Amino acid sequence: MFLWGGGMHAQMEEGSLRIRFTKFASGERVPMLVDSRGLPVYLPTLFVTTQIRNASKAPNTMLAALHALRLLYRWAAALSIDLQERFGAQKFLTDSETESLRAFAQTRSAINGRASRKVIGLPRRTEGARMSHVATPPARISTNAHYIRLSYIAQYVRWLGNYSLDRSRANEGDRASLAQLVARIEMSRPRVRRGSSFVARRSLDTAAQQRLDELVCPSFAGNPFTPVLRTRNALIIHLLSELGVRAGELLALKVQDFDLQANEVVVARRHDDPDDPRPNQPVAKTLDRRLPLSPTLSKAVYEYVLHDRSQLRRAKRHDFLIVTHQPGPHEGLPMSIKGLEKVFAVLRSVEPKLSDFTPHVLRHTWNERFSASVDANGTSIADEEKMRSYWMGWREASGSASTYLRRRTEQMTKRASLKLQSTKKGGGGRRET
Repeated sequence: MFLWGGGMHAQMEEGSLRIRFTKFASGERVPMLVDSRGLPVYLPTLFVTTQIRNASKAPNTMLAALHALRLLYRWAAALSIDLQERFGAQKFLTDSETESLRAFAQTRSAINGRASRKVIGLPRRTEGARMSHVATPPARISTNAHYIRLSYIAQYVRWLGNYSLDRSRANEGDRASLAQLVARIEMSRPRVRRGSSFVARRSLDTAAQQRLDELVCPSFAGNPFTPVLRTRNALIIHLLSELGVRAGELLALKVQDFDLQANEVVVARRHDDPDDPRPNQPVAKTLDRRLPLSPTLSKAVYEYVLHDRSQLRRAKRHDFLIVTHQPGPHEGLPMSIKGLEKVFAVLRSVEPKLSDFTPHVLRHTWNERFSASVDANGTSIADEEKMRSYWMGWREASGSASTYLRRRTEQMTKRASLKLQSTKKGGGGRRET
């Protein structure tokens, strides 16, 4: 059962929840968990508003929390668990239910498709007949994503428990039981390796980069996109590859951000831009900065604006550079995040070398190329950190550049060590006795 804004209760059906963005007159975008009628679900909305939005967190943080809450309620609905009723009666989740939730939160089906009781089945030793629903383990998400989901679920469970206990005749034993439940969920989170210099970053090798350039070339016979999309998609890939910007920064670029005479572009933060019609606004997560453009990339932007973008009537009503070219109701409108994801999905589907290809892979690839360039030029590590932080939009001394700096240090150490070994007397030969 759910409590709605009007004080009514409604039975939730599995799969009925979805996330919708609401845009206010100020330009602020707020994601909400809504039911099949489009009405906000009261308790998750109250939680996200009071605990995340009012703490000045970004919309993407709210979105991540709502994804976690959506899967929590889908899990509960599949097992006929009424969270509000259970918590209101101080009957918190059992150990076996907590384990079932942990396992479900690790699966891709927790977000994609309907929750299956076969996926959610509870351990036989404590739930008896309900164990008959166990099946082959489904595809899993990454360790980091699993950790984040369970963290938001634990935060919500603590809030929901306190919300319920404050409205009932709860005793210290009830609050202790709630604290134990939250601790079990937090302890069930996977261990995340942080800051390891040996964790490989995803980036494209030379062969994959060459294949990508070939695939997106508009004149290439094997280009997987329809002719009307080819020039725009090629520009998307080249902007991401040569500038190393984030996907949100790319989609937020406006035509006036480019100075094509000076071959420069300004990457600007425009959170809650009232002129952006997209409900889920793509935004820059980094600092404003001015970046140089190669003459080739500057020309590509100019020709796209002049010959392709200008042909779309609705593109003339706004200033965003990258627009939808597919004929239909969205033609000429600023490209959405989902639209960009589709471009990368197509490329992943046609080329094995690009099986893990995302916009962020190109950001990692840019950083690898930058490392090789500064290394070849003999740039000091201190100067490299300043240069990289500026280009990426990171604050100096924020530590964001440290991963790439560690990788360069490892390479320099390796070369120095091998040189030392090769010059050692008798190195590589039989040890003297």
